[in-house]
Amino acid sequence: MKYYVLTLSILLFSINAAQAAAPLTIAEAVDEALQNNPQIHEKAASREAAEMGAKAARAEYFPRLSAAYSYRNLNDSPFVNMVGRQVVTNSRDQHHWEVSLNQPIFTGFAIRARHRIAQLGLSTRELELEQTRQSIVLNVKQCCFDLLMAEKTLAVAKSSTDALASHEADVRKFYENGLGPLNDLLKAQVAKANAIQHQHRAEADVRQVRIALELLLGRDIDQSIEIREERENSAPVAETTPLVEQALEARPEITILEQAIESKGRQRQVATSDYYPQIELTGKYQQDGDDLGASNNDYSNQHNASVGIQARWTFFDFGRTRASAAKAKSEQRALDKALEAARDEIRLQVVQAHLDLSVAAKNIETTTTALEQAREHWRITNLLYQQQLTTSTEVLDARSFLDRAESAFHEAHYGHGAALARLDWAIGKP
Repeated sequence: MKYYVLTLSILLFSINAAQAAAPLTIAEAVDEALQNNPQIHEKAASREAAEMGAKAARAEYFPRLSAAYSYRNLNDSPFVNMVGRQVVTNSRDQHHWEVSLNQPIFTGFAIRARHRIAQLGLSTRELELEQTRQSIVLNVKQCCFDLLMAEKTLAVAKSSTDALASHEADVRKFYENGLGPLNDLLKAQVAKANAIQHQHRAEADVRQVRIALELLLGRDIDQSIEIREERENSAPVAETTPLVEQALEARPEITILEQAIESKGRQRQVATSDYYPQIELTGKYQQDGDDLGASNNDYSNQHNASVGIQARWTFFDFGRTRASAAKAKSEQRALDKALEAARDEIRLQVVQAHLDLSVAAKNIETTTTALEQAREHWRITNLLYQQQLTTSTEVLDARSFLDRAESAFHEAHYGHGAALARLDWAIGKP
């Protein structure tokens, strides 16, 4: 029995380990981040709070029902003097309770303005949630491409280290046989040492980028997450003008600022509501008595009901209303300018992302050709040196050319993917 339990445990562990080590596509990484990233949960909680605020503001349209209870114990029974006699008018124990209903009739449009402000607040929180999602999507995609690039850089560094170690062995063999100078051996050893240092740096960069990606995905660090390479999207990209128009319509930042401007206008309306009278319909039912339930009263009517209208109008408040309205108007003008600046910034982001994508697409073809040439140059130069037909310096230069060509090739490919991700973000693509 213990054998079967142990076997099952090992099998489950192996399955979980295999699942954990399975490479993710970029789309899968994005989905995982949107489910687990704490920034998403923070914005979702803020949206729920704004939704409750909108409901609370809407409740101001409806009547308010309240109840009150009071009790007083007097030292002496209250009385009045009538024809030289003291006539008791109430008992020493006085119990009072009431139920009242208050319905706003006119508040200078303040209730409607506050309700609209709350609705705009809810809409803004929803847009901020979408803005955060788009930012997370961009960050995850960028981090995925950074990880793929870091891994390729590490592969280039390892290949260079192996190649230079092999060349150092060739130079040492020629030197020991008196066919090469000591200076060539020293240069080969320095080149190999530099390659080893670059490899160590590349290994650290891979781990650093991997940890950043794991944190974005809401995972524990050092889980050796891997990203699966996918075929690049080579579909043609639209011209800049329609992309800018799309961005100005779709980017959440624009709508957030537009709603903030409207909200300031509504705040100004709330401030100026004090210029108008506040009218309220009231209804009340009350009972007075000398017992706990106020059901016994030997001196006056035990219960009563009333309906009335109450109006309140403040004529002078030392300029507070005017100053509050002016403050909201000034803040609204400031937001107008912020909206103009945001539109210009978005236009620049779209143009920059479009240019980066165009440059990356052109560089793919160029770097592909350069990489083929650098590989052939390295192969020929290395063979020539092994036959003592060229110098060690030429070999080191050829290897340096090849390393740069390979790095440029990978930078062009992953730069194209990253530029496409930035363009999608810049135009507000969900």
